[in-house]
Amino acid sequence: MTLAVRRVMAASALSCLAMSAQAGGALDLSLANDAVRIAYDGTQASSGLHMNLSALHDMDDGNMLGAGVHVVDLRKPHGNLYIGVGAKAFAFESDHYDGAALGVGGFFRAAIPTHPDVSFAAYAYYAPAVVSFGDAENLINSDFRAQYAVIPSARVYAGYRYNGIRVEHMDERYKLGDGWHLGLTLDF
Repeated sequence: MTLAVRRVMAASALSCLAMSAQAGGALDLSLANDAVRIAYDGTQASSGLHMNLSALHDMDDGNMLGAGVHVVDLRKPHGNLYIGVGAKAFAFESDHYDGAALGVGGFFRAAIPTHPDVSFAAYAYYAPAVVSFGDAENLINSDFRAQYAVIPSARVYAGYRYNGIRVEHMDERYKLGDGWHLGLTLDF
């Protein structure tokens, strides 16, 4: 990873940590046979600003870091739908490829009104060629999951993740950490 990418990721991490002192957040851990992803989400109290840091390690395919900033809908803070839109910077490395990208997209979590402990959540980001660097020509980062709130501040889930990176001179997308996974989200 280039020094500039590492500096951007470090600055984003410090911003998220500073923001967490003023608001709640969530810690997310997902596991598959050969991949692990950990993420931190922090929301600035009453502002609608949401920041995210994530790290993915795949034993065979490499590593990916992400740092995002979003705005969230505050109109119904205790409603069944939580939605945010924004941008996320990615840096990835493997034995053969490395690069960075800036994706736009967002996330949502929707609870079933009659069964509020059951919810569906997803995030998706796309980075076109103009904001993809290194070996990347474009990048897709997405995850879809079904969740169950074991207690109000902890959700378990099963999901499917797809990270596809179009790499120069390859017909197929390079996939990093994609597939089925199980996870846990802790809200604080």
